[in-house]
Amino acid sequence: MPDPTGRWLNSGQWQCPKCSWVNDPDRERCQKCGESVRPPADEPVRPPDPLDLISHDESLVDVGAVERAANAVQAMTRVTRDKARSLLSQSLRSGLGKRGEKGDRALEALSEMPEDDRRAALDSMMDDLEASGFGLYQVDGDERG
Repeated sequence: MPDPTGRWLNSGQWQCPKCSWVNDPDRERCQKCGESVRPPADEPVRPPDPLDLISHDESLVDVGAVERAANAVQAMTRVTRDKARSLLSQSLRSGLGKRGEKGDRALEALSEMPEDDRRAALDSMMDDLEASGFGLYQVDGDERG
């Protein structure tokens, strides 16, 4: 039986399905356990497996946590660029708001920028994230786990 194939987390890392170790892209086999192989280069990035979110040690696993994690992964959807821009903007404002006077000055400078410049800066950030292999997802539904 062939060794299991890992899955790409982003363009720079792949994850072992046996031990959940995150490996460098140039590694053919898992660095930690050696029990899995690197996925093909053309395989797309996949969201995490529910068990990856809570660990594989079954003696420590809360069945309810497994179910919540599985439901969260089932409800994940990739967000549109407009939604991603909005989420990044909210996060930036929230983060700067917690930084005191320096954050307030940065928020003021951002609010004085023309809308097109703010949009271009956020689009550039999203382009960088996507080029690095990071997908922006949201969990749909009202349940929070």
